[in-house]
Amino acid sequence: MVRESDHAAVPTAPSDPTPGGAVAPGAVPIDPDGPITGPTAELTAEVAERVGSAREAAWIVEHVAGRPGGSGDPASVRGAALALADRRTAGEPLQYVLGTWQFRRLELAVDRRVLIPRPETEQVVEVALVELARIGAGRPGGGDPVVCADLGTGSGAIALSLAVEGPGAAAGPLEVWATDRSADALDVARANLDALSLADPTAAARVTLSEGSWFDALPDRLARRVDLVVSNPPYVAEAEYSGLDPGVRDWEPPGALVARRGGSGVAGLADVEAVVAGAARWLGPSGALVVELAPSQAYAAIDLARRAGFSRVGTARDLAGRMRMLVAGR
Repeated sequence: MVRESDHAAVPTAPSDPTPGGAVAPGAVPIDPDGPITGPTAELTAEVAERVGSAREAAWIVEHVAGRPGGSGDPASVRGAALALADRRTAGEPLQYVLGTWQFRRLELAVDRRVLIPRPETEQVVEVALVELARIGAGRPGGGDPVVCADLGTGSGAIALSLAVEGPGAAAGPLEVWATDRSADALDVARANLDALSLADPTAAARVTLSEGSWFDALPDRLARRVDLVVSNPPYVAEAEYSGLDPGVRDWEPPGALVARRGGSGVAGLADVEAVVAGAARWLGPSGALVVELAPSQAYAAIDLARRAGFSRVGTARDLAGRMRMLVAGR
């Protein structure tokens, strides 16, 4: 989740978003960078005039034209496309307008109950897969599954990606727990898990959803048996919330964005502190922790992890080269 500019922790919607998935059946593929041509050209131009972007207009029209169950009637398609255009013009993020967004190998349902998946969190998964490979290399074949916990799962982006991509990294069986204190968020995650069960039932069977705050959602039997904890917790400081980009502040769930000042005195660090402290109690002997955070919180988080007893502590950088993740191991 992008929550840090070059100067302050300010999340922004992607300026050049990329829609997910293949062209839906019945949709007319459109090159958003090329001239507007084809049977939907007139409608696409009309939508572009409303939203101020030919690229976004192409995606909106393509989405409506290829929607399953659509009538294909030009008047119906135009009405639906213009309705979505009006939502976008009102400031609603394109991801919510379309209702789905690509995250790594997945196309996820997203709406205002969950944060919009962003490339920085895709990097969190990438780092988590490296940790899974390290854990798997030290495990005997045919043993117990590697246990992962995605705390604050939201749409399920991290958990479902681990379920799909993780077995190859772990070189063995995998058990993934996806927790959230928000029942609404878990409903979205459940919808995405149901969709995955149709496309990849084996991967979906690896995932268990559980409602609760951080580690409270995990069963007691997993104490000291979790191998990998991954989390994208809230980390925007309360004082910064009013200054966030309106596309984020006015649409995305504040409970998934904003955190209190931590016990260490660092603004926005309370939830990161809770995850780090809990991980020290729940992880097994060779367990690892990957937590997304604001670059300005990185050094405080490193200190937290060291004081919690982690022997291997560092950070990983995002696509812009900023310290975006705490990475710690036992």
